[in-house]
Parts: sequence; structure tokens; C-alpha cells
Amino acid sequence: MKRIVLVGAGHAHLECIKQGIHPDVDWMVISPSRYQYYSGMFSGLADGTYRLDETRIDVKALCERHGKGWVEGRVSRIDATTKQIICQSGQVVPYDIVSFNIGSNDWEASTPIRVTIKPNYRVEDAFRTFRNAVSPVIIGSGAAAVEMAASFQSNGTPVTLVHEEPLLSGHPAGPELAARLDRLGVNRIVDRFEKLDGKTARLRSGRSLETDAVLFLGGATAHELFQVSGLYCDDRGFLLVHETLQSLEDPSIFAVGDCSTLLAYPETPKNGVTAVRQAPLLVQNLIRFVNEEPLRTFRPQRYYLTLLALGHHQATLLYGRFYQTNRLSWYFKQWIDRRFVKKYMV
Repeated sequence: MKRIVLVGAGHAHLECIKQGIHPDVDWMVISPSRYQYYSGMFSGLADGTYRLDETRIDVKALCERHGKGWVEGRVSRIDATTKQIICQSGQVVPYDIVSFNIGSNDWEASTPIRVTIKPNYRVEDAFRTFRNAVSPVIIGSGAAAVEMAASFQSNGTPVTLVHEEPLLSGHPAGPELAARLDRLGVNRIVDRFEKLDGKTARLRSGRSLETDAVLFLGGATAHELFQVSGLYCDDRGFLLVHETLQSLEDPSIFAVGDCSTLLAYPETPKNGVTAVRQAPLLVQNLIRFVNEEPLRTFRPQRYYLTLLALGHHQATLLYGRFYQTNRLSWYFKQWIDRRFVKKYMV
């Protein structure tokens, strides 16, 4: 009997829990929270479309239904030599094969005004802090920052958005999205965030902002886990993997989604779309590895669909350089997001 340990309950691992079936495998899931919140619905949570319970999946119940073991815990280290997972609690979990789908960090919430939604089970406290703030600030220029600024603002939270780069990295939709945020009343400041001193956000221009809640959405940063464990990482600390989703130096270690970087495709976006696309391949390759069969390879798609909720039942659909903003895109987003969560509801 082989043991496959799934660390984290991200998009790809949810599919492994549901579809991973092998008579000679003992499956175990380690996750820091019983609930996995679907980040695609966070804009709807911010603008009042969803209740909190509509955005989450009961991982423990899903594991029980599909015959998988479940451990509530946070992994602090991997001992690849002895094939052991060490949790912060001190619990040691042996494995034959291990897969990581733990997402990424934004920043550590070391002060009360630093709001973080990573790991995503922090979302309830983070949103409560942000909504109750007098002068909340969002930092970032990407899709998440634009979407969250629009969603909070449309629901009555007065948002300041600080972004140095053009919105969406110069995508043709950027100017239209900027105009949309302006119409909603978002206070946009084009400047670079440097640091947070107490309740003062310092910007590169010398300007400062007094704030009581800062939500950083300026891009993914790596967990320390892989570097602490002595595994091969890229220069940012993300685990390097082959197209088979296996670690470079140890084929029994797999990783998907934001926490990893594909050696052959290092520019692959770190977003939920990638993890969803990797999910069926991960299930197949874990089982093929147990069966000592050749593994299949992952090739990221060149273009992918993005839907950004922009408040008041409007959304922007992006595909490559094409974009459109309308109510139909908003309804399309709701349908996709609700269908995804429903797939794993117990």
C-alpha cells in the first residue's frame, strides 16, 4: 500500500480528492483549515453577491465522502530523505508520494492593519477589517486589485487604490477599467508603495497616506516551505517542476498551481486557471507514478479566459487582447463560479 499525501486543498487537489481512486493507495490531505474558500468568488463576497458559506468547500466532509484521510495542520518542512512531512504542531506524516497545492503568499499580517487573504481561510476576518476601516487602501495593478477595488467600492466601502504600473500591465482594457474605477469613485493614486510605518503608507514620490487597513494585491510571493526544506526553487522561492509536475530532484514530489514554477514555461501566470487546468493531469500522473507508467506532460495554454466583476452587475471578459464589459459577462462569471463550487459541495 502506497501513501499519497496532498498538502493543501487548492483547485487541483480538490479534483484529486474527488477523482483519485486506486486500490493500493492510502490518500491523505493536510490542510490548515477545514474549509477551502474559492477565491474566484471573493469579488462577489466583497460586493454583496454571496454569503461567506456560499464561497467555501468543506474539505473534511469531501475527504470523508471519497475515502480520503484528512489532517488539520500547517506543514513547516519536508524531509525528502526520510519521506516525511513535518507539521507546525510537531506531527510527522510519512509519505511515498507527496503533492503540494498550497497557493502563494502576499504579505504576512504582522500588524492589525495589514489585511491578507492568503491563506484564503483568512478571508472572513480580512474582509471584516477592510469593510470597517475608515481609510482602506488596496495596493496593486493586476486583475485582483482592480476587481476588489471595484467590488468593495460598489458596495459602499470607500477604497483608495495605489498602483505604479498601468492597470493589467498595459492590456488594451486597462484604460476602460481605470475609467470604470473612477466612475465608481475609487480614489486612484499612480505611485509606488514603499512601506508601511504604523498607520502611514509611504509612497515613492514622498507622499504618505494615513490608513487603518491595507490589502496588498501586488503579486504572488513564495512560501518559505520549499527553501527551508532544501528543495530546488526558482529565484523567487517557488518550487521548480518539470512538465510532469514533478520536482526537479525528487520525482516523488509533485507541485501545482501558484506554489510552483514550470521549468519549461516559467512565465506561466500564477492564477487559479493554471491550477484548474493542471488538475486532471495531476490525478493521472499520481496514479501513473504508483503504477510505474510513463507520465504525461502539461503545456499551459497561450490564452485563457478571465472574468473581472466590476460592481453593479457588470463584468469585463478578457481573452488574449480581446475584451468586453457588460452585464452578460457578469452573469457568465456567476455561472462559472457557482458551478465550480457546487462540484465539490457535500
